[in-house]
Amino acid sequence: KTDSSVFAESLLEMGCGCCFNNEDGVSGVENIDRKKKWTWTEWKRPFVAVVLTFLCNVESSMLAVGEWPYMTTIDHSATSSFFGSATAVSKAGHAVFAFLFAVWAYKISGIKIPMLVGRCITLISCLMYIFVEFLPINRRWWMLVCYLLFGIGFGTSPLLRSYIARHTSEENRSTAYALQTGASVLSAIVGPLAQISFAGLPYPGARIIYPNINLNIFTAPIWFAIITNVIAIVIIIFVLDDPNKQLVCDGMSTSSGYSLAALRERLSTIRTLNLPWALIFLVIFQKVVSDLDPSTMSAVAGPVMTTMYSFSGETTVLIMSLAQVVVASLALGLSLLFFLCKLGRRVSCRVLYVFSNVVIIIGYIITYPFPFSSNPMKPFNETTRTGCNPLDYSWCDRQLAVNIVPFLIILIVTNSFAIPSAALSLDTIYSKMIGNLDQNLMQSLFVIVDDIVQIVGPLYGTAIFASTGLNLINIINGSVYILGTIVWLAAWKWLKPYA
Repeated sequence: KTDSSVFAESLLEMGCGCCFNNEDGVSGVENIDRKKKWTWTEWKRPFVAVVLTFLCNVESSMLAVGEWPYMTTIDHSATSSFFGSATAVSKAGHAVFAFLFAVWAYKISGIKIPMLVGRCITLISCLMYIFVEFLPINRRWWMLVCYLLFGIGFGTSPLLRSYIARHTSEENRSTAYALQTGASVLSAIVGPLAQISFAGLPYPGARIIYPNINLNIFTAPIWFAIITNVIAIVIIIFVLDDPNKQLVCDGMSTSSGYSLAALRERLSTIRTLNLPWALIFLVIFQKVVSDLDPSTMSAVAGPVMTTMYSFSGETTVLIMSLAQVVVASLALGLSLLFFLCKLGRRVSCRVLYVFSNVVIIIGYIITYPFPFSSNPMKPFNETTRTGCNPLDYSWCDRQLAVNIVPFLIILIVTNSFAIPSAALSLDTIYSKMIGNLDQNLMQSLFVIVDDIVQIVGPLYGTAIFASTGLNLINIINGSVYILGTIVWLAAWKWLKPYA
């Protein structure tokens, strides 16, 4: 999972083995026995959650592609460092409000109101995004606020997963989660395809409202996002059935909701547990290593395209959308291999993690701009605002750009295979180390680490890119992955019981 979800979900699922009483007075345990058949009564709520997951994710996957090209097109003062800061702010908003929305939903024993608030915040950010060109100067700051609101609005994503857990039986829950995962993967394909469909609308495009509201390749996805938001809001208001369920623990009501004292007690209990703490911290360290590439490259990919390869904003959007479609399709194929061919039983997780790291390391070597595989960077074009501007980047005359074909191939291979495989391996090993103990709270630690890397990564990546270029990122990230692989191999025999 790439969202800040598990920690928020753990808050909703806390409660010392609680079960829910539904509106009919039937306990959760009795409900499981009663709901073994596939009936619309049982599947209506999970299906609604799956649809909402698709609508929310397709909006996110489509908007992300054109953020950097649009920002630099409408505000020539925008730099890659500023874009990295805006990305980090959005990630931080998502992480913080995923926690706050989860606490809110836990207190009121329902997700309908938090979900509605989240979608309304996202709708407001879409409307603000449309009006950004009404500002005469400093448009990049307006866009930063929009990114923050997008991150806050998407903080409701964990609520849908907990909603599925509350409204499915144990027999059908895995199927419901599989449908939700399928909706996320489908959105990762549909979103970029929708973006590609607008490729024939170059900036500034067709005038919709005088003077500065236009329909073009950068703004068309916003209008599409408004439509998906409105549909989601209608579904939440009129279709989402979220009966107010009272939490019951050993016959005692826990309507007081989330308690920090209870959380501290759980943390104190965990510290006394007999766990392989050295190996747990090793896996957490490897989680940081595994997240380094996606957190940095997601922020610098856009600047690399427009600066080092001199692609226009429209071309950058088209290339990145096509790459994202291929990545999502290959990732879906990998998931099917694990599901249909039982690949997880045939390949050791510790072997799969090493192989994934080696693929990423080789990728950094291939994409390093050696003289025999690279070309000089194209000079800056004031008219198109593409190419390497020496006023912004002092390294324009010193660095080379590797051929675009291997760069894109490596980008696709690492994001569709290596990174998902590494994440799957670490998740599996970490879960086995915890065993039958408190998975919720221990998994929250994993997600906190992920959130920190997702916030720091864009800041680090874009700062290094602005000051020294892509070469140093390749060297630093590649060295970190090599170090991570060496440490992993050093602990090989101790990892065997869990992998």
